[in-house]
Amino acid sequence: MATRYQEKLIVNLLKLFGEDPNREGLRETPSRVLKMYEELLSGYSKDPADVFKIFKNKQSSDLITVTNINFYSLCEHHLIPFFGKVHIGYVPNGRILGFSKFVRLIEIFSKRLQVQETLTRQISDAIEKYLKPKGLIVEIEAEHLCMSMRGVKIKDCITKTTVQMGLLEKDTRLIDQFYRHINSANNLKQK
Repeated sequence: MATRYQEKLIVNLLKLFGEDPNREGLRETPSRVLKMYEELLSGYSKDPADVFKIFKNKQSSDLITVTNINFYSLCEHHLIPFFGKVHIGYVPNGRILGFSKFVRLIEIFSKRLQVQETLTRQISDAIEKYLKPKGLIVEIEAEHLCMSMRGVKIKDCITKTTVQMGLLEKDTRLIDQFYRHINSANNLKQK
C-alpha cells in the first residue's frame, strides 16, 4: 500500500517535467504508478527455492527443453522495460522439475531491476543449485526499450545471452539439439 510520501515523489516527478498533477487525467496517476512498480518489482519478495518442486525420475536422461517463455523486466540502468523469451535445456540427473516451475522461476528474477546478463546467470545458477542437472543451457533473447525508444533509437535489435554448464557446455550434439528444439517450436508457432 502506497504511503503519502511515496505518492508525493511521483507528484514531484510530474511537476519536474512541467505537468500539472491536479489535472483530470493525472489525479490518480501517483497511486497507479506505485501499484505498477509493486507488481513489476514483486520478485524481491519471493524466494526462488520455493518454486523447486522436484520429482525423482531415473528414466529421463535425454535433453529436456522448455522454449519461448515470455518475460518482461525493468532495466536497472534506466527503469525502462526489456522483454523477450527464455529458452532452457537440461539433461536430468535423476531429478526433473515441473514445467510451470521454470515459468515461476523466470518471473521471480525478471520482476527485479535487472540487466539481461545477470538475469540469464541467476536463472541458470538457481536451476543448477536446486535441480543439479548433468547439463544445462539457458538462453535469453530480448529487445531493450532503452535502446529502441531512447539513446540510439534502433528498432528490432535483439540481444542474446547464453549460459552453458556441464554436458551442455561441450557436447555439440546436445547443443545442436537444443537449438533445433527452439527452431522447431518457433516453426510450430508460426503455422
